[in-house]
Amino acid sequence: MKNNEGSIFLISAINKEINFLFDNFLSELEITKTESMYLRVIHNNPGITQYEIAKLRKIEKSLVTKYITNLEDKGLIEKKLLDKRKKGLYLIEDGQKAIKFIDDFIPDLQEKFKDLFTDEESKFFNTLLKKLKLRLEEVNERKS
Repeated sequence: MKNNEGSIFLISAINKEINFLFDNFLSELEITKTESMYLRVIHNNPGITQYEIAKLRKIEKSLVTKYITNLEDKGLIEKKLLDKRKKGLYLIEDGQKAIKFIDDFIPDLQEKFKDLFTDEESKFFNTLLKKLKLRLEEVNERKS
């Protein structure tokens, strides 16, 4: 089997195409993939601080500050005083709409491909993908 015909190569190529679709999708919101990740963290943890995000994501606080400022400037989040020294981050209306828009991406994408496989093929394909995912997690010494 040639290197460019193996399963991992094909999955990588599919991932590249999905990322391209997602990047184009996010461009409608005028946000980046990284900014969407910050929106998700804030959505899942209302009131989280920039320091807590830096600790959670294991990145420099200055980088967090850059992305948080971008999201504030775009009118997606706001800071609220938690106490005299800490400000919590919260999604505002447009931020909530952006999360809903993002959450609809995968189901909308799946809908476009629903007629590609029969139900039996789809179940079998999902079984194979789950096996591959588990093996990759083992290789990477990670757990689901």
